[in-house]
Amino acid sequence: MTKILWLSPALNHYKARFLNHLANDAEIQLHILSGTGRNKMGDHEIDDQDWKFSHDRIDVPKSKFGFSKDVKLFLKNEAHLFDWIMIPAEKKNLPLFVFLTNHCKKLKNTNIFSYNHPVLKTKNKNLKVLDLWLSKFFFKKLDRVVFYTKESMKLAINENLIAAKKAFWVNNTIDTIEVDKFYNFVAPPEDTKRLLFIGRLIDSKQVPELFKYYNEIKKNIVDLKLEIIGDGPMSEVVERASGDDENIIWHKSLVDEEKIAPIMSRSSLVFVPGHSGLSINHAFVYGRPYVTLDADKHGPEINYLIDGENGYILKGSFESNTQKLSDLLTDNNRLNSFCQNANTKGKELSVEKWVAQTKGNLLDG
Repeated sequence: MTKILWLSPALNHYKARFLNHLANDAEIQLHILSGTGRNKMGDHEIDDQDWKFSHDRIDVPKSKFGFSKDVKLFLKNEAHLFDWIMIPAEKKNLPLFVFLTNHCKKLKNTNIFSYNHPVLKTKNKNLKVLDLWLSKFFFKKLDRVVFYTKESMKLAINENLIAAKKAFWVNNTIDTIEVDKFYNFVAPPEDTKRLLFIGRLIDSKQVPELFKYYNEIKKNIVDLKLEIIGDGPMSEVVERASGDDENIIWHKSLVDEEKIAPIMSRSSLVFVPGHSGLSINHAFVYGRPYVTLDADKHGPEINYLIDGENGYILKGSFESNTQKLSDLLTDNNRLNSFCQNANTKGKELSVEKWVAQTKGNLLDG
């Protein structure tokens, strides 16, 4: 039995569900230590008494998790009980990371790994050199690093950020088993065209651009509808838009696939103009193309999107991008082909494969 402690400053519904499948494996004993997440940023935690993992929650937000004395005290007292401890390699966790690596040097059987991006993120382009240095620092101290995609792992190795023997990967995922309970693939309706936005309502998702594109496309597709799943700081903007246009339908935050499934079924494609991550997986598991705008800071899941096959990464002008979206929506043969390709990719990103590969990354070698 391999005992894993997973440090999770924010335990959202996506994470809790796929970790629950890892905990359900007979060879894994999983304990999660979480914080309270990001306050009023659209995160949604779910409380389920049937989790297979054990769970302690410390009353500290994600931004302060790495500085928390309570978190350090927990690790000081409990770290020796685990074979592996997962800590997110993020700058805000640096004090906790230094404490944990120093503490674990004294322990014989406790190893540390991370599950993350190839390079630490920053909003300031001037700090890119520092980010690279810190990424190397984190990866050198860790026993293993599991990257979100194979491409991310290769990038980290090629940039000499990590020794190849420490680098592993697994395709990031959502709980595809939960989706399968309520959904079998269907092609989108031909008589009604619907855009679907799913994600937190925050600046980086470019919600105003969503409405800008919707308003332009509906000049050509007069019965176009826009459905939105999500909540967050920009909820007032969405509430105002949905109040002004009956074809904009806001569902607020939904985490139950039973409620999400019918919305996905009637949608033509998923469109998130801004930074994209697991929403790509969510679209593909339902067999829906994913469309976004070209950007530097998409999540590693952007590697799953093959431009022109299962979605678009729009790189042109607003006018050309709008025309491209309109053409896809009105060409049923092409749209159905994109949906089939998305569905195929979604099957590759199953949570069963995630569990098997994550388990192998830690138990093998």
